[in-house]
Amino acid sequence: MPNRRHLLAAALALPGVSASASAPALVVTLRAPDGVADPRNDFVGGIARLALERTRDSHGGYTLARSVPMNNVRALRAAGQNDPPNLLLPVAPDVGREAGLAAVAFPIHLGVHGYRVCFVNPARREQLRAVRRLADLGPFLHVQGKDWADVSVLRANGLKVVEVTSYPAMFQMVALGRVDLFCRSILEAGPELERHAGLPGLVLDDSLLLAYDLPSYFHTHPSNLALIERMTAGLKRAYSDGSLQALLRQRLQPYAPLLQLARRRVIQLASPPGWPDATEPRLTPQQLMKSLR
Repeated sequence: MPNRRHLLAAALALPGVSASASAPALVVTLRAPDGVADPRNDFVGGIARLALERTRDSHGGYTLARSVPMNNVRALRAAGQNDPPNLLLPVAPDVGREAGLAAVAFPIHLGVHGYRVCFVNPARREQLRAVRRLADLGPFLHVQGKDWADVSVLRANGLKVVEVTSYPAMFQMVALGRVDLFCRSILEAGPELERHAGLPGLVLDDSLLLAYDLPSYFHTHPSNLALIERMTAGLKRAYSDGSLQALLRQRLQPYAPLLQLARRRVIQLASPPGWPDATEPRLTPQQLMKSLR
């Protein structure tokens, strides 16, 4: 059985390699990033590669491809039409269900995606440092993507949110003082800060960690039964042997000094009514902080 180090190396390699000449390799398509400054899909791609690699011996070879650039609406439509085949999208359960997609029933981020740190306009930074409870966040104006799951969570907790369609514009809106906060997953914030280094008016808050349930699963067209079965098996195996947890740590460890998770005040947000339950396995903030020491 391959060891964890070999599995991680394979997960970070692109593309997957066909294992057998006797059977065609499974071609899996991931959504292309919105641009060169968009690191959001990098980690998701690593998880997909890990699951596929972990099932190489049992399921054969694979190849990973990138879709043409597309926004959320177009990506969901493409997956619903199975064009391209085996398009794999990481979305919330209700979003996937509304698009007629089938879920790979394993939480791909182990709950970590719901831990948020916020980009803030410097004019509001000191006020944000004074926040001690959820009600104190009331005066701050958030920006999030159009129809992102975060919007429902923030509004259900009484917070003000502006929705926009352009991912790069959200950083600019904070920098220009048009909004106060753009809160991002701890898996995203470090690379995003690097890519926006030097943008005047944009800093990362150093005081708060927002925590809420934001379950995310790979989804694809219901007819892609082989892909669904393989990804489910691969994710479970990667979790059982610890390589999925190691991949999470590998993603976060370089940014641990920047994120300073142990020093942040955790503010828990409630889920909206009817919100899907977060499934196990998942890491609590305390478990996550301990793993990064």
